[in-house]
Amino acid sequence: PPYSLFSLVCMGCSSSRDAETPTATTRASATTLPCSERCMRDSKRTARSRRHSRRIDVPSSLTLRAYEELGETSELRAGSLQQLRSELATLVEQRVAGWEDLQRALEQCDLWLVRFLRTRKYDSARALHALRGNLSLSRYLEGLPARTGGAKPGAVAAVRFWDLHIEDSSVRYVLDRRLLATVPGRARDGSVVVLLSPSSDFLIAWGRLGVGGFTLAVLKLIEALSLEPRTQLCGITVVVDLRRASSALISTSLRPDMLRLTERLASLLGSKAAFRVRGLWIVGAPWYARALVNLVRTFLSSKLRSRLHLCSAAEDLHAAVEERLLPAGFGAGGGADEGGAEASFEECLLALQRRESSTRTSLRSSSSSEPLVWQRPRHELSPT
Repeated sequence: PPYSLFSLVCMGCSSSRDAETPTATTRASATTLPCSERCMRDSKRTARSRRHSRRIDVPSSLTLRAYEELGETSELRAGSLQQLRSELATLVEQRVAGWEDLQRALEQCDLWLVRFLRTRKYDSARALHALRGNLSLSRYLEGLPARTGGAKPGAVAAVRFWDLHIEDSSVRYVLDRRLLATVPGRARDGSVVVLLSPSSDFLIAWGRLGVGGFTLAVLKLIEALSLEPRTQLCGITVVVDLRRASSALISTSLRPDMLRLTERLASLLGSKAAFRVRGLWIVGAPWYARALVNLVRTFLSSKLRSRLHLCSAAEDLHAAVEERLLPAGFGAGGGADEGGAEASFEECLLALQRRESSTRTSLRSSSSSEPLVWQRPRHELSPT
């Protein structure tokens, strides 16, 4: 009934909430006069959280793992999300530094916010610290001078992280030249694999997009991968292939302004990331890149250093990722049964979503009356 929206769901109206059977007067007042604007906002948020609750759940096969590693339960997740939103709203009301970004974060869906809670094992204080660190890094990247990394001043237009999307020109530039790629499957530990292949094309991208714009595009693509419950639990494995890194690229990366950026990014991975870093693999570093690799190692936290793997041969990566998923340069033929390791970013993303969808569907009882609609693209949904 229409009166239930405020009188039964809204937790801010104690008088109607405590009533066991609402009378006609209560129904009329609840329908036309909600107790406050805050109650209306809370009721809409409750309805939205119910609508997206199934999207936030990890697959049934990983529920025990989520509980053992994160202590995650549906009650803990709902309470932590509510607390995190409340703390964000308080900071926005106090107009703290960067409150506009906090307001934008508050407007995001629960699946976007729960990433920070899962990476911090539902410690809301640490999650808020990580979220603010992410927003601070975005502002830092947006404000980088165009000459950073040797780009020509004035050649790069300013870009905002909130305005970026997967079809943005800078993001498409990174994808079309395969400066960042992923594979249509997961590593052996269930994590998503992100492939970075630094080469002379990076110098061209920095000159065209700016170092800040290029890094923002990469972070936006990693964000797209992290908006998946299985990925939020299993994490991301980052592979940096330095076999094609030129001496010009390495010398540019050793510039003081670039080293400051590298230090900020290492801090993001260590304590402020919105995803769990399962492994950091550096493949085929040439002799002239060893100084840069050693510097990057000092920037990493002790936890990340324990997950750093330096390998001279690409085949060493097979211990973490199945050979059939990797591109041909890593000793594989391409994995035709998975759609090919040379598949586009969007195809890989859809493959990861279909894999999760099939896993959930196979574990659900066929006698269930709940419709089987998961995070599959709209054009792929079948009438059944």
